[in-house]
Amino acid sequence: MKIAILAGGRGTRLGLSDRPKPMVPIGGKPLLERLVEDARARGFGEFVFLTGHLSEVIEQHFGDGSRFGVSIAHVREKEPLGTAGAVRDARAHFDEPFILLYGDTLIDVDFAHMAGFHRDQGGAATLFVHPNDHPFDSDLVVVDGKHQVKALLPSPHSSGDHLRNLVSAALYVLDPSAIDHVPATGAFDWGKDIFPAMLTSGARINAYRSLEYVKDIGTPERLARGEQDLASGKVSRLSRRQAKPAIFLDRDGILNEERNGVHSPEALTLMPDAAEALRAINKAGIPAICVTNQPDVAKGMVTPQALETIFAALDGALGEKGAYLDDLYHCPHHPESGWPGEVAELKISCDCRKPEPGMLLRAAEEHRLDLSRSWMIGDRHVDMAAAHRAGARGILVQTGHAGSDAAGADGTPDHIAPTLKAAVDYILEAMT
Repeated sequence: MKIAILAGGRGTRLGLSDRPKPMVPIGGKPLLERLVEDARARGFGEFVFLTGHLSEVIEQHFGDGSRFGVSIAHVREKEPLGTAGAVRDARAHFDEPFILLYGDTLIDVDFAHMAGFHRDQGGAATLFVHPNDHPFDSDLVVVDGKHQVKALLPSPHSSGDHLRNLVSAALYVLDPSAIDHVPATGAFDWGKDIFPAMLTSGARINAYRSLEYVKDIGTPERLARGEQDLASGKVSRLSRRQAKPAIFLDRDGILNEERNGVHSPEALTLMPDAAEALRAINKAGIPAICVTNQPDVAKGMVTPQALETIFAALDGALGEKGAYLDDLYHCPHHPESGWPGEVAELKISCDCRKPEPGMLLRAAEEHRLDLSRSWMIGDRHVDMAAAHRAGARGILVQTGHAGSDAAGADGTPDHIAPTLKAAVDYILEAMT
């Protein structure tokens, strides 16, 4: 599969005058060179550079790619064509699905795994999506339960919009048919123009959610952060190349106040230290994953749609404070009958309702996690049991239910902490 790289950025905000933005040094070498070397190490050897401003600098540095052990074709635009217009004018190079990435991103992604997801899902395009710490000024992606993109919502947003924190990282796998949606002339952008038009026309676009590192470095502040993340090992730590530890968190009594059921967005209130604790996890480059029993869905007390809105409210409340969850898993089942309006098909014994470990095991499979080095933070002994049955360790926090349920044979915590932040501090210290 070919990799096309949009490499025409000027780098004005970075103060560049003698080179285009993708040639900015980071970690001791031009960013574009780093992208090529990383992709080559993963088995990709064919590249198409879509250049413009100071394209001769890129052409002179890379040539045909043989010096770097790859093959590079250069397609220079004569005038700015936008991200989609540039691909349209290079259409002759793409006769099968290809990867498109932006040359101003620092990235460590398993392209082959993403390409396999695209092949399995079908459709014209697959977007790499993830949460970030500033969702209200980001373009958000609305995704259904089958990985299909339903809408693309441009910024800005407000907390009252109740939107999930899911952002396109400007990394795509595209079928050549996607290029057919780009008008024959003019400048167009994939995110602003073409993907919305594709959705309107009924084309299938998929969302590939991943914990891997993808960040643009288009400003001095972002470049400095990228340098820090490279030096600290955060970039490689989130890679799929090796299994990584995660911190799992219960929701009620840990992230938000325990109210014996949260049935509306207005009823959700963050715990005082939730955002601070999550920011510490985010900064450390460790996945933060919520796993929560939500039996009130089975009991008929809250609909799946309403629950999704509540999860969006949680995302929004955390996002307002610069924090995020990398993913969230929930169990809607309940084994006992007897509630008016209950949902019969959800009244089952399952392997995902804690103390069963199903949600942790699913997260580990989807994100390549090392459960033996992972931790679960909860306010019940069933949280501890789920952790132990998955091979992880558990910290019981003295908020919410504060361990008021029976411990059971495998529900004894490995540590007890007064608050979520204290639990996170303990784990981060143990991981260093």
